[in-house]
Amino acid sequence: MPPARVLSPSAVAAAAELNPSWAYRAQEAQVLGDPCYPADVIVLKVYRVILPLVWPDRPRPRSEKQVLDFWQTAALEAARNAVTDEETTRETTMYVLQGATYIVHTREARALLENASPDGNDPSLLDGQAVLRLPIGVWIDDLAPRLARMNNRAPRRGVAAKAVKGKKSPTITRPTE
Repeated sequence: MPPARVLSPSAVAAAAELNPSWAYRAQEAQVLGDPCYPADVIVLKVYRVILPLVWPDRPRPRSEKQVLDFWQTAALEAARNAVTDEETTRETTMYVLQGATYIVHTREARALLENASPDGNDPSLLDGQAVLRLPIGVWIDDLAPRLARMNNRAPRRGVAAKAVKGKKSPTITRPTE
């Protein structure tokens, strides 16, 4: 888990490699709080994937305002909890279904979830359902280095960058008498 630090919504979006509008949209939907933290990077990535998702048996008109369904809220909370879960590894995978969200931490657990019973008598929990499988373990594992690189970003071009390089600031200061 990356160190706890406060991030702006645009920094969360940058770390998630998304347009900042996604972070502000997530704040409006109360998915991201104010302030934001490193776990919100993973939550924003999951939000970006599941928000436009429509299940085959539950069509949604495009003109309808997108309010989070229960399954979406459950998936976002599961993602947030996975960031701080001590069992989370690079192998951790999140399965999002219309009626449930599963997080598994090992390949063996993934195989048990995806496959029918060894004798073939019992179906898999995933059989006959649409399932979205997300590699959140990889995302979480890459989070700390990604946040560390953000600290080393060069200043933006323009006035601020020139001032940082030791050039005169365009602001004129006059001595006070």
